[in-house]
Amino acid sequence: MAEGVSMKVFIAGGTGFVGSVVAEKIKSSGASVTLLERNKNKIPKLKEIGFEVFEGTLEEKDAVNGFLSKNKFDAAINLIGIIRSIPGFSFQKVHVDYVNTLLGMAKENGIERFVHMSALGAAENSDSEYFATKYEGEALVKNSGLKWTVFRPSLIFGNNAGFFDDLINLVKTRALVPVIGTGETKFRPVDVFSVAEAYNNCLHNIETINSVFQLCGPDIYTFEEIIDLIMEISPPKKLKIHAPSFIAEKSLNFLEKLSSSFSKNAPITADQIRMLKYDNICEGDISRYDKLFGLKRTHLKDWLKEYLAH
Repeated sequence: MAEGVSMKVFIAGGTGFVGSVVAEKIKSSGASVTLLERNKNKIPKLKEIGFEVFEGTLEEKDAVNGFLSKNKFDAAINLIGIIRSIPGFSFQKVHVDYVNTLLGMAKENGIERFVHMSALGAAENSDSEYFATKYEGEALVKNSGLKWTVFRPSLIFGNNAGFFDDLINLVKTRALVPVIGTGETKFRPVDVFSVAEAYNNCLHNIETINSVFQLCGPDIYTFEEIIDLIMEISPPKKLKIHAPSFIAEKSLNFLEKLSSSFSKNAPITADQIRMLKYDNICEGDISRYDKLFGLKRTHLKDWLKEYLAH
């Protein structure tokens, strides 16, 4: 790219909880950012704050492909993901088929740089469909022949983070707080601004090409310790009740099969219970990423104190 010419970046999934922070960070660094957006009501505001927008979805392949062919992008970023499978938007469609579509369009239109959001815990033979499909999508990226970077974050926290908002609401509204399983599953939650910093800086660093990076915060908590932390910061302390995970999983499986809309509205799904069986912490020394990506990782407790105060 010639000196003085800003990078042109195309982002799919750039208006969700993580995507909006990533997109804003990349835009603020001087890049020209185009977002793929399905909701026409969001578009005027996105344009007002400085984004280019293409209205559409990855299911409209011809339209998106035509747009990419007319605009020379330097990089494509995939941040599309779901935490629960619902009718019309299955894990397979979102985490695998959409990735395959976006990779094909990138190759066809000369977009050599591709950055992808996977998940810590993604595994080929996982009994969690979320983790299994995340692994399958990640494998497609690795075998694409493009100059790729894959990020595998642990739980991501920040304002309006679905997992933490749901957990905070559960703790605040229940007389007895349910803890699925032993509560001893370990997490290393990472703040959304560090995730955005990593995405932005990897675009300008050739050391990150064809590499997978785990993203974690500075502290390890068990699932039950996260619940205790919420109660410590926002009392009163409540009684907890442990629910055996296999009973909860089987019950939810039955209800999800009984009603197609149940998994969309339930506070937790059977697949999320399966995810809770596995530790979600980075391996090895991740402090080297602080220098590589310019990270200043936030402590979960510090963020929760500020978030719960409001």
